[in-house]
Order: sequence, then structure tokens, then C-alpha cells
Amino acid sequence: MKLTTLKLGVLALGLFAFSQGNAQDKQKQQPDPEKMFAALDTNKDGAMSLEEFKARKTKKEVAPEILEKRFAKMDADANGLVFLEEFKTAMAKSGGKGKGEGNK
Repeated sequence: MKLTTLKLGVLALGLFAFSQGNAQDKQKQQPDPEKMFAALDTNKDGAMSLEEFKARKTKKEVAPEILEKRFAKMDADANGLVFLEEFKTAMAKSGGKGKGEGNK
């Protein structure tokens, strides 16, 4: 009886440690909007222009028209610039997928 209880306790402890490790891994995978925005705002003026957005490096080639549509979705006030708060809102709408481009 004591051996069975001990085995169950070790199993429970192992599962807990495993679940904590997975939670931390998922947390690390979440993109940081402020860091992403800082990387996109290449002239460091606090706003991202369409040109800065188009110039970003991506793994795949994306057509300029698609980038323009994505930028327009982020530019909530349609002033031609995306500020950090607009960028954060767009990321939240995209589910934090790291694109920061709003819904496609």
C-alpha cells in the first residue's frame, strides 16, 4: 500500500513538473509586441511607416499589395503611421500569432 502511494506521488510530481515546463515554453513562444515594434520602427521615431513595414525581413516573399492591406488594418486612425498601441491592438486581434498585422 505504501509503495503504491509512493509511486502515485512520484507520478503526480513528474506530471506537475512536466506541465510547468510546457507552460513556460508556451510563455516564451509568445512574441513581445514592444520588441517587434522596435525592430520594425527602423528610424526610431515611435511610429512605423508603410515603407518600414514593407522593408522588414520575412521568411517568405509577400506581395506588396498584401503588405499594404495588412498595414491598413493596423493603422486604425488611417493617418499613414502605426504607433505602438495600434500595433499591440492588431497583435491581440491576430491572436498573438507574432505577425502583428491584424487579421488577414
